[in-house]
Amino acid sequence: MTTKLENLESAVKGVIGERLVQSQLALGELTVVVSAKDYLQVMFDLRDNAATQFDQLIDLCGVDYSTYGDGIWEGQRFAVVSHLLSLAHNWRLRVRVFAEDDEFPVLASLIDVWTTANWYEREAFDFFGVLFDGHPDLRRI
Repeated sequence: MTTKLENLESAVKGVIGERLVQSQLALGELTVVVSAKDYLQVMFDLRDNAATQFDQLIDLCGVDYSTYGDGIWEGQRFAVVSHLLSLAHNWRLRVRVFAEDDEFPVLASLIDVWTTANWYEREAFDFFGVLFDGHPDLRRI
C-alpha cells in the first residue's frame, strides 16, 4: 500500500519528468528542485495537470545560501523556494529553483501562474536582489 506522500511524489515526477533536478522526502514533506530555464513551465504544469492540481501558491521566499552549512555550500548562491497547495488532492509541495548568476540573479515571475506571487516576489527582490522577469511592478516594498 502506498502512502499519501509516495502518491504525491509519483504524481509530481510524472508531471515534471526529465525536468526534475532533484527530489527529496524529509520530515513528511516533498521538496523538488527544477532548473531556472524550466521553472515557469514546470509551475504551469503543476497547476494545470489533473494529476497534481496545485491551485494555490501559499508562500514564495528568497534564500541566500552563501553561509549555509557554515559556509561550505558549493552551489549557486540565490534560490527561490515556493510552497504550493492542491486543494483537490490535499497535498503540499516545496519547489526550489536556483538563479544561474550569483552576481545578477534573475528568475521568471510566477505572476501569470498565481497572482499571489506579486507581493512575495517583491519581497524576495527587496531582501535578496532577485529579479523576476515578467513581473509588472517589481519595486521595493
